[in-house]
Amino acid sequence: MLDENIWEQLSDDEKFLELQTHLNSMLSIKQGTHELSASREQGKLAFLRKELEEKIFKIIELENAT
Repeated sequence: MLDENIWEQLSDDEKFLELQTHLNSMLSIKQGTHELSASREQGKLAFLRKELEEKIFKIIELENAT
């Protein structure tokens, strides 16, 4: 999970890249193009999706707090 202190130390570009990376991963899971899709590890996608959602919401929370 993101730590507020670490998040505040990131530049705006780094914050944007972090959010963009999480959103791209979420999109690839939904589209079935994630590297784990159609593999033996596909069962991990539900956990990964939940983890990504939590990180995205945490980013939104941190950005709204500042």
